[in-house]
Amino acid sequence: MSTRTGFPRSTRTASFGLFIAVLVLGALVLAPHHADAKEWDSPKDNVLLSIPDAPAPWEWLSYNQQWPKAGIIKGARRVVTKLKRTGKPANGHGALLHLAVRDAPEGMTLQAAAEDSDIREFLLKRFQGTAGDIESEEVTIESGTNKEGHPAIVLRTTGTAANLKAKKVDTTGYMVVSVAKGKVYLLRMYAFPTPDDDEGLVYDLDYLEANCLRLIDTKDSKKTKGPPKKAAEDEKADEGDPEEEREDEIIENRAQRWRITIDKKLKRLEITDEERQDHLELKCVDSDRHGGYSLYVYAPPTTQYIDGVKAPPPNLIKWITADWWQNFTVNHPKGDLVTFKWPKKPMTKGIKTFLTLPDFGDEKARKVVFKDGKKRPVEVDAADMMKKFKFVEKPKTKQIGKKGKVSEPVRGIMSGKRPRFPGYETIVRFAFRGRAHSYRVFVSFWGEAHKKWGDSLRKTLESWEFGIKFKD
Repeated sequence: MSTRTGFPRSTRTASFGLFIAVLVLGALVLAPHHADAKEWDSPKDNVLLSIPDAPAPWEWLSYNQQWPKAGIIKGARRVVTKLKRTGKPANGHGALLHLAVRDAPEGMTLQAAAEDSDIREFLLKRFQGTAGDIESEEVTIESGTNKEGHPAIVLRTTGTAANLKAKKVDTTGYMVVSVAKGKVYLLRMYAFPTPDDDEGLVYDLDYLEANCLRLIDTKDSKKTKGPPKKAAEDEKADEGDPEEEREDEIIENRAQRWRITIDKKLKRLEITDEERQDHLELKCVDSDRHGGYSLYVYAPPTTQYIDGVKAPPPNLIKWITADWWQNFTVNHPKGDLVTFKWPKKPMTKGIKTFLTLPDFGDEKARKVVFKDGKKRPVEVDAADMMKKFKFVEKPKTKQIGKKGKVSEPVRGIMSGKRPRFPGYETIVRFAFRGRAHSYRVFVSFWGEAHKKWGDSLRKTLESWEFGIKFKD
């Protein structure tokens, strides 16, 4: 995932909120994939690429004999066939990307690579001298051996270039530059949009710059001098800050009249302005070498107006049944699909709530719904998810905390094997409506994270109180 550092982004249109919501709601922060994605990896080149398969699909390009001259090893594109605004056939509108891997001169730094004229020419050549100023932004991309990510720089520009049908059109170009293990990685991307970009092509580049390129190994291969670290010291460093240095954190949302206590073992992250636009209210994420977890709370208004027209309320049942099934099976294509029995009551004494978690280490609570190799349905409806497969249920209580009651509560658990993830990935979803907001809550685990953070996440969820009348 890309982490931006202080660079102003271009103005976004109103369609961005809907587009990014589709991406975020089906994906994990710890492994930031598009909700439906195609992946290609090359251990030889130390890279893994991920391109969207929905809602607007990209496709891999066939090998081109001219690629090796520029160091290109893989390419992809998105082809627009019909323009959204007019309904007319597109004329070369779409987007294109190429990944090149080159040997890095000895001692080349990331900054030097981003300023190198030959490297910039890889991005600019298509513009044939029409490109404007180049914006530069420091980011991080995902690293398979560094949970903090790996440094990269994104270059952005606009100009006139040949689109997918060789028509000269206004074009946006991005290039992600990174240096690791003696190689320079160059992910160049172009969008050929309509003037208002109704198809979201430039937004695709925004998404891809943060999620397309991942480096498998970024550890320095040179051995460090001095005695090896003790195993206990390694383990201590891996586990992060000691627990006693943190305290439980009380979060109050007075506008929505709720309070929650974040357990001291959880790491709460700041919410960006973009995430706030998508109505994200709470974000906790952490990981170590054994696994990771995430907790997200979204609260879009139940009543919204789009272009002055009242929109229907968010369809919570569809989100937690049919939509979820499609996303989950794409991202977990092989292996068992599993759910868990919900506990009869919360572990916290004196609390009534449906926001709780099972013991994911309890084999008696674990239920295999689809065994590995068993044919799965392509589509399911709400009845299938609730009555047939029992991934989802409507809890008996509508209470959250001592005084708070909500409407339309529903919850679900799905667990499966995600490619290149250790162990199982388990995702828990909750949905309900408050006085004026429709809440969607995500909890996810992968690897053995439930052993370290499971109780803390359950305790945090059970601490949530609704219907509070705060005193000024």
